[in-house]
Amino acid sequence: MRRFRAGLCLLLCLAALLPAAGCHYGAGGFRIIDEYSGEGSYYIAFRKGDKLQQFVSAAMQELAATNTLRSLSIKWFGENLVNIKGDADALADLGEETPQRFVTVGIDVGNVPMSYIANDGYLGFDIDLITFICGYLGWGVTFYPIDITDAEIELNAGNIDIAMAVSEADLDSGFDYSPAYLTSQYVLVTRSGSNIHRRSGLKGKTLGVVVADEDVLYQNRGFVDDLGSVIYQTNTDGLFNALMLGDVDGILVSSVVAAYHMK
Repeated sequence: MRRFRAGLCLLLCLAALLPAAGCHYGAGGFRIIDEYSGEGSYYIAFRKGDKLQQFVSAAMQELAATNTLRSLSIKWFGENLVNIKGDADALADLGEETPQRFVTVGIDVGNVPMSYIANDGYLGFDIDLITFICGYLGWGVTFYPIDITDAEIELNAGNIDIAMAVSEADLDSGFDYSPAYLTSQYVLVTRSGSNIHRRSGLKGKTLGVVVADEDVLYQNRGFVDDLGSVIYQTNTDGLFNALMLGDVDGILVSSVVAAYHMK
């Protein structure tokens, strides 16, 4: 089983070096001008007491030890944003044979670049990540679209076995979760050719934000009151497109999303 996992991992790692699909623009087109709010992390959630959590977390540690996850991060973000501590013996240390499983994974299909729909299929960093992990464990996997804020409900209802990209704000004692696999923070981004070089330069200007991040925006009410207007988009691709076209002067996004669009 371990030899099978290692061979499959190598094939998947080579696949990870292929160009990522999706809408993004070169680093020369945009620049980050300021941090906006503190760090937050992404986790994988499981039903309370499900041993699935132990095997997935251990597989993540072994893949981190082989630099597979580093390669995956570079594919999607142009840099290594994965902060999992590697451990080549994590699965052996569990002291149990890896069970044969077929798992259903809950994903937010509007969460570019983590998970989204393109060409009638699912793409994204989270899609690749959990596919790597399940392949390494010898498990089958299928995807099930959910609202990530309903992760606990979907897990306890048995609709899914795993929920991807659960944020710290959504962590709940009602489920178990993996170690954090990505750390992010919110940043302000402008066009690289803009004369706006700092947060204060957005005073009286138009800011773009995705609807889901409205609460993050209003953490700084003084900043919002100084803006000329706020335009909402349903997804981050729309935000960067609006910025590129000049429909907005700046946008508020997570640093993970910014890294994807600017790589």
